[in-house]
Amino acid sequence: MAHLQTSTKKRVLFIDQIKAVMIALVIAQHVLLAMLFPGAWFGIHIPSDGSAHPLFIGISSWSLYFFNTFFMYMLFLISGYFVPRSVHKKGVTRYLKERLLRIGIPFAFGLLLINSSSFLLGRLSPGSATADMPWRDLPFNQLGVMWFLVVLFAFDLLYCGWVQLRGDRFAINTSAPTPQLRSWLMSAVVLAIIEVVMATQTQFWAAVARWPLGGLQIQGPHIFTYLFLFFLGCKASSHRWLERLDAQLVVRWFRFSFALALGLLGIYLALAFNGSLSNEREKISLLESLLNPFIGWGMMGYLLLWFQRNENRFGQWLANAGVDSFGAYIIHTLVLVIVLETIGFIGLNPWLITAAGISLGITISFGTIHQLRRIPAVARVI
Repeated sequence: MAHLQTSTKKRVLFIDQIKAVMIALVIAQHVLLAMLFPGAWFGIHIPSDGSAHPLFIGISSWSLYFFNTFFMYMLFLISGYFVPRSVHKKGVTRYLKERLLRIGIPFAFGLLLINSSSFLLGRLSPGSATADMPWRDLPFNQLGVMWFLVVLFAFDLLYCGWVQLRGDRFAINTSAPTPQLRSWLMSAVVLAIIEVVMATQTQFWAAVARWPLGGLQIQGPHIFTYLFLFFLGCKASSHRWLERLDAQLVVRWFRFSFALALGLLGIYLALAFNGSLSNEREKISLLESLLNPFIGWGMMGYLLLWFQRNENRFGQWLANAGVDSFGAYIIHTLVLVIVLETIGFIGLNPWLITAAGISLGITISFGTIHQLRRIPAVARVI
């Protein structure tokens, strides 16, 4: 008999653990961004001692792409997973009021204080592109990483509008089978085509970069995939699909995804050693857009399956980090600016700067928020 109910009191431990890992990967990606593109991360320029070997450039460039094939996908999927039961429990009006509070306050704090402070501190790094820029031209109040909160709230509004139109029918019914290979393949093909089309709109995204919505320049081409995964998460919530994955299908797709990723690594390394990676980046970006869903589906499925089966291996501490991950995401921009500037002055080689920046950025961001959340007023918001 199918399990049918409308809510559950048990917190899903492995999902909190995955959230912690995904936000840690976000921080790692932004360290790589600062290392590969001087000035791209809040004007930070890290002095180089000339030891940036093609191997470092190739692996870092590939890692920058590979992480982005699944961590934001996963975050939108998980975000959607908890929306229906919360709307069902609280009602649309109360849910949106609480959501506006939990997203709006961190958004304002991050936009006005964290981002602006990061730009000001970024000017202090040696050779910063913003060092001589007049104050009136500094990109204050740019969305930056806050784009995620804007898009997430927009998706919340869409779901609540859908509930208002069709009525709240949320109920957990595990009789519905999990999506199989054909469904995943069709979704990957359609979204891959959409991502390629979106990625070719270079003039539009260049214009977006000049708006206060500049944070969407990089993530904008994935917006329809994010929308699909958010609502897939909403649908999965009704049938417990994330807890009932087809292990055989997940492992097969993961092997396929990892093979694609390794193939791209070979391309990155070949171009890096030939010194033509920067010249061919535009062509590679179209191939990347085409492969995004195919790699992302496999990585997401395997991470969900692995953490579900091994949630007791890491236990409560990693789940607690998942609870802290939202706040860590908000403050990590300022943390990384401080960390990278401090390390950059020391003059280490790129491998050590990257390793130290990732380790310190993750530790300080999560540790700071963990302490701040001991304050009840802060814990209610983040």
